[in-house]
Amino acid sequence: MKPQIIFSLMVIAIIFVGFMVYLSYSEFKEHEDGEEHSVEIEGNELKSLTVQEVADLWEIDAEILLSGIITEFNLEGSYDVNTVLEVMREEYAFSPALIKDLAEEMKQEGLQNE
Repeated sequence: MKPQIIFSLMVIAIIFVGFMVYLSYSEFKEHEDGEEHSVEIEGNELKSLTVQEVADLWEIDAEILLSGIITEFNLEGSYDVNTVLEVMREEYAFSPALIKDLAEEMKQEGLQNE
């Protein structure tokens, strides 16, 4: 009888630890970059937007965002505010999370649309 009790307790402990690890991982994935953004959008969706559309979401100036992206990633191509981020990523495969961070920083600095 004792081995069955010990085995049952071990199974319960393993399930409990597994659940706690799952909860921790879920929370980590939700805030993987460690920052909260004023706009919630998935990276895959963000990549399909133009610079103008991203700027509109964050209510910042599109030209300033474009300039920031070009400077941040040392892009040499010819881009404008109607360029889709995925096209820019062909030159340098930046993470969409970095664009979120850049846009958020610009919003916090008050670089809103005029």
